Amino acid sequence: VSVILPTINEAENLAELLPRLFALPLDLEVIVVDDASTDGTAVFVREQGRTFRMLRLMERPQKMGLASAVIDGFSAAAGEVLVAMDADLSHNEKILPELVAAIEDGADVAIGSRFVVGGGMEGWPRRRQFASAVATAVARVMLRVRAHDPMSGYFAVRRSVFDRVRPQLRPRGYKILLEILVRAAPLRVLEVGFIFV
Repeated sequence: VSVILPTINEAENLAELLPRLFALPLDLEVIVVDDASTDGTAVFVREQGRTFRMLRLMERPQKMGLASAVIDGFSAAAGEVLVAMDADLSHNEKILPELVAAIEDGADVAIGSRFVVGGGMEGWPRRRQFASAVATAVARVMLRVRAHDPMSGYFAVRRSVFDRVRPQLRPRGYKILLEILVRAAPLRVLEVGFIFV
């Protein structure tokens, strides 16, 4: 399992997140894709590599976008299950084994979802929740995506699916999952609820 963590100035969050990830009952590699952080994120990751043998760092020269960071990380990963996850502690690592199990049980994509049983948002202003709900509804109607949370940034994908769709991906901004769901359709998708903090 390869977990991709795009970062810009996330050293403090990684100090908390990395031990949590490597404590999970999974055979993990973690790839931090850093876009020229100024807070010492890259230095911190290199230091942590002495403690966590399966921690890798990919440094990029400038801020190039979250979606492209995920694609670059997936492309460099060794795992058969590829996971995108935010480094800011908003994505609960405790559901990661469920996402991985879903792929191992036959799903092509497993989504950490805010909009299924067990999901939700905490600490978001109402206008941001509304904007997210509208974007999700538009994606489901206009692009005929069946997933309840196609805008999620927390998901796992089978490597063979990513390898197949990779040449078609044109990453912009943040929402790489939506592009994968549309370009690689039809897919077997499973969603696991989590609280986005």
